[in-house]
Amino acid sequence: MKKALLNICVFLIVVTMAAVYLLGQHHGRTGEGLAIVNEAVAAQTKSSFSPAGATKDLNVYYPGTEDLAPDEIRVIACGSGMPMPRLKQAAPCFLIELGNGDKFIFDMGTGSMERIYALGIPLDYLDKVFLTHLHGDHMGDLPGFYVYGPQNNRSKPLRVWGPAGGGTRPEWSTKTAMDHMQKFWGWMTGTLVGTIDTTAFKIDVTEYDWSKVNNVIYDHNGVVIRSLPAIHFEQAASFILEWNGLKLAYMGDSLPNKWWIKHANGADLAIGECFLPPDLAARKWGFTPQEALNAVTTIHANAVFSGKVMAMTKAKHNVAYHFQNDADTLPIVMNAVESVYDGPVDYAQDFMVWNVTKKGVRTRMGIPNRESYPTPSLVEKKMASSKDRYQTPDKVLAGWPEEFNAVADKIYADFNKEHGTDFKFQLKK
Repeated sequence: MKKALLNICVFLIVVTMAAVYLLGQHHGRTGEGLAIVNEAVAAQTKSSFSPAGATKDLNVYYPGTEDLAPDEIRVIACGSGMPMPRLKQAAPCFLIELGNGDKFIFDMGTGSMERIYALGIPLDYLDKVFLTHLHGDHMGDLPGFYVYGPQNNRSKPLRVWGPAGGGTRPEWSTKTAMDHMQKFWGWMTGTLVGTIDTTAFKIDVTEYDWSKVNNVIYDHNGVVIRSLPAIHFEQAASFILEWNGLKLAYMGDSLPNKWWIKHANGADLAIGECFLPPDLAARKWGFTPQEALNAVTTIHANAVFSGKVMAMTKAKHNVAYHFQNDADTLPIVMNAVESVYDGPVDYAQDFMVWNVTKKGVRTRMGIPNRESYPTPSLVEKKMASSKDRYQTPDKVLAGWPEEFNAVADKIYADFNKEHGTDFKFQLKK
């Protein structure tokens, strides 16, 4: 009896498959099939495409071409990779843009500054930088971002939030690091005074206690940012940003930890660390087996750890970052993550973009300007008074060939004629 029923079931399946196949063949020849889909595509084509008009939506993001809705967050990966430098991926850096106009940079790893610049955003809008910890792959481009500000028309002091306290040595604090950074650039910042507007050669540092749980470190204009301790040596943290009923969670380097699982729970977008599995790390990085195991199981979250964290955190949408995202590594990372997690997750690439609203998350790739120039200054520039200007010593200027005075005078005369100005060439300011 059971065998007869089994035979009947098999027969019905075969007949159904054959009917579907024949129907598909017929529709393929006549073009009749999938009428609803075809009508939808036709409607979209009719409304979105024109032989002489601009296309409304190519499913990519062109920086500076889209308004943010008042209740929307846009996140751009300006660095998704590793401390091992590569052209394809900068080290960790994420730009968060809110519909109220606020912009925040979470970490600024090596290689990320040029990606930030490629977005064409005035630097006066990018004055708030939050550091999860002080490893070079999370703050290595901050010194350049600071010192090149005036040359790229920043007029505001740079504001930096970074970890300190919690029993960590004072010489490891963010203020100490920023003080040494400014001293490091002393010659450059000092000699430029009087040549360009250098009022932006200032930095405001706010330290937060990295050891406190769910610690409010920023509360302004309806935006609240909290820090969570991370398990990554010491003086390392993660961030929770809340605004307008939306919740964004950003994990700095960390092993899985209970603070993240609790407070990132249900986030609209959770960006989490996802290192390569240990065998792949050993092979790709040239690490010894012991080094690879140490790196991805004792101070960082490997792909399996990452997937398990996603499953426990239950964010609405996840982003896995901090690994070399290549054709051969990505399938292995995906298999590891998805062996323990079956929800929505994107595997970050540089210039990947997420638009976050209460309706959900839209993921696209951004198309940067690879030949960008500085955006204009948003305020009137101010030059240092003559008494404060740096003057090149006479013994150095003694090397100037007098034959070039006439050449310089001609350059100035042509410039003044073109621009209606009356500048005079002088080596002494």
